[in-house]
Amino acid sequence: MRKVVVILKSESENADNYGTLLEKHGYEPVFIPTLDFSFKNLDVLRDRLLSPYKYSGLIFTSPRSITAVRDALQGQRKLKDDWKTLDNYSVGETSRELIQRTLDLDTKGHHSGNASNLADFIKTDLYNKTITMPFLFPCGNLKQDVLQNKLSEYGYSLDSVEVYETVPHRDLERNLVALFAGEREKEGDRTIDSLLFFSPSGINYCAHVFEKHRIDLTGKRIIAIGPSTKKAIENKGITVHRTAEKPSPDYVVGALLQDT
Repeated sequence: MRKVVVILKSESENADNYGTLLEKHGYEPVFIPTLDFSFKNLDVLRDRLLSPYKYSGLIFTSPRSITAVRDALQGQRKLKDDWKTLDNYSVGETSRELIQRTLDLDTKGHHSGNASNLADFIKTDLYNKTITMPFLFPCGNLKQDVLQNKLSEYGYSLDSVEVYETVPHRDLERNLVALFAGEREKEGDRTIDSLLFFSPSGINYCAHVFEKHRIDLTGKRIIAIGPSTKKAIENKGITVHRTAEKPSPDYVVGALLQDT
């Protein structure tokens, strides 16, 4: 019997990395795009990017913020060199590589895994440094306040620019309904073993579909990527079986294999 792992995340360049590693360990990955994004305020962001002298650095916590900076540069593909001398941070190895490739900028803290850990890393990294300027923080409309609250507690400030809106992917409902209907029709051939949720907004949109179509998750392992997603899943009354502390294929597969 083939064990299906449903990857519920926004479309991104690293989706294939998850699929390749899952297949290596005997799982059948099924990728269902969960979120879509519309960009805004790029003119505001561009004005900020032209003034690096007003900032202590840039902070990236999502791939969309990287895309927003790239688009705000209007095809220049390169930030002002002055940004390179500042303290710039990001979450995730994939994001760090994308920033290097797209913006020609090095960032620190990529190993931190989530915004809370990144704030702690920034505090340690800037120990004994005098920081008077804010950090430029391109973000989405559903951003959590963990990063801002922690950095404020540590004595640092953010200039947040909301550069994208998060919405459900146009095909999410249709794809989820078809997936679970297909499992019922092919009993014994393949079964949905696990569902991987990558964001609070992702589980919120999926939970609406589960409730509307009375999709039963009994017997399915629910894997959360990060503590914020875990909390959002539990708030929906769904049991989380494992949590991958970082959004990387190795951590996700490690969480899956804990039960096998």
